[in-house]
Amino acid sequence: MAQHHSFGAGTDSDGTTGRPGPRFGESAGDELSAALREVLTLTQLARAALAERLHMPLTNVEAVEHVLIAKSSGEPIGPVELSRRLGITSAAGTQSVNRLVSEGHMTRAPHPDDRRRQILDVTESGFEHVMGELAPLLGLVFGASDGLGEAERAGARRYLENVAIAYRRYLEQDAEKRP
Repeated sequence: MAQHHSFGAGTDSDGTTGRPGPRFGESAGDELSAALREVLTLTQLARAALAERLHMPLTNVEAVEHVLIAKSSGEPIGPVELSRRLGITSAAGTQSVNRLVSEGHMTRAPHPDDRRRQILDVTESGFEHVMGELAPLLGLVFGASDGLGEAERAGARRYLENVAIAYRRYLEQDAEKRP
C-alpha cells in the first residue's frame, strides 16, 4: 500500500514556508539534503552499535548522554526532565535511572535548591565506560573537517546552523501544542 506522507514544507532562508518538502521515499533532489539524510541514518546506526558495544539498552546510553550534556551546560537534570527528553513515561525513566544507578553508571542526589527534586550525574566509571567506546567515533567525526578551507568551513557551518534552526522550529510546534 503506497503512503503519501510528506516530510513537511521546506523553509526559505527567511524562515517562511517555501516549496513543499519531498514525499516519503522520494529524493529531495538536493545533494546537501541527501548527504544530511545519510548522516542522520548513519548516526542512528552508530548509536545502536554503540549501545550494543556497551551492552546497554539504547535508552540508557541516551540517558547518560542527556545527563552529561545537561551538566556541561550548567543545568543538571533530574529523572522527570530526563524522561521528557527521552520521550518516555516517568515510570520508564525511573526504571532506566534505577538500572543505571545500580550498575554504577549514574548517581542521584537531592537538588540543592529544592529537596523534593533530584539531580542526576554520571559517575566517573560510567563516563569512562561510555567514552571508551564513543571517543574513537568522536575522533573520526572531529577529523571530518580536516583539509577544509575557511570558506568551505563557513558554508558547512551555515548549512548546519540552518538545519538546526529548522529542527528547533519543528520542535517548537510540539511545545506549543502542550497544555
